[in-house]
Order: sequence, then structure tokens, then C-alpha cells
Amino acid sequence: MNAKKILTLSFLLAASTIANADDIVDLSGLEFWGIDGDPANGTRSYQLQEPGPIDGFGYIILEIEYDITIEALPGSPFSNLNIRYGNTDGTFHGSWPDSFQPAQGNPGDGTARFSGSFFTDIHLTEDGLFHIELFETVDDGFTGPDATILDGSFLSLNLFIPSPGAANLLLFGALLTGTRRRR
Repeated sequence: MNAKKILTLSFLLAASTIANADDIVDLSGLEFWGIDGDPANGTRSYQLQEPGPIDGFGYIILEIEYDITIEALPGSPFSNLNIRYGNTDGTFHGSWPDSFQPAQGNPGDGTARFSGSFFTDIHLTEDGLFHIELFETVDDGFTGPDATILDGSFLSLNLFIPSPGAANLLLFGALLTGTRRRR
């Protein structure tokens, strides 16, 4: 049995004993200023509410849904705007990308609404803080914000917290996968 099948099997077995919940992160008023790490970029840390971590395993976010309305200045294309997510200490634990472009491929500017969802496997630390940073792929050189997220915009986080037995099963599957990849 290959490593991918082992991890998938352990995930499916664990899924029968998980608790699901959705947390809503309000993005209203955050601004895109510059490239990744620019201190002026909009950031927000959000305390996840339900359910709490079990036996030190922490939170895992399986899916992010978004409904975002962005106002971008002329000359600042929507496709240039990114949202990075992860732990408040700047780390990202997961196998999926740690950022997304809500308007990927849209070269326009002005005001527009973008919605959708994507799967992820973000492993947050036990503090349950979900951190986001808005940034641009290319800095357009504006002296102020290039774009602003308007009121009513949000991320919905689909979480699960494995029960203690399921957490052990997931860890076992991950360990098997890691040992098989090294061979």
C-alpha cells in the first residue's frame, strides 16, 4: 500500500469521529498596500471559537469559503491581490499553498465581488488563532492602499478537531507516509 493510500485511509477512518464547525472571519476594511511582508499590509488575527482543541492536537481547517467585495484603484489589477493565512507566529503547517488570489486571472480594477471555496489542511497551533495578511504580487507604487476589502466580506472556515483516537490515527498515518517517502 503506497503512502498516499495510507494517509487517505487514515483520514477517512478519522473522519468518522470528527467534529465540524464553521467560524466566520470578517475581512471588512482590510487593505492591500504592498508586496508580501510590507508592514502597511492589512493583517488580522482571529480567535477560532468552536470546537476547542482536543488533547493538544490543535485545530485543522479543511475548507475555506469566501465572499469578498474588493475596491481596487485604477491600475491595480484584482489578479495582483493575495490573502495569506496560517498561524500567528508566521508559520504554516499543511501541504496546500498558504495563500490564495480571490480574483485569480481577473486583470480588471474597480469594484467587484468574488466568491468560492477551496480545500486546505491548515494545522493551527493550540491557541486557535488564525492569522491573515493581505498583499500584492507586484507593488504598483501607489502611496496609499491599492485596494480595500468592503463591508460584508468574509471567510468561512470549515474546521474539524479529531477525537483523541482519531488524532492518534491521523498522526500514525502521517508518520507512515513520512517514513515511506524517505525510502
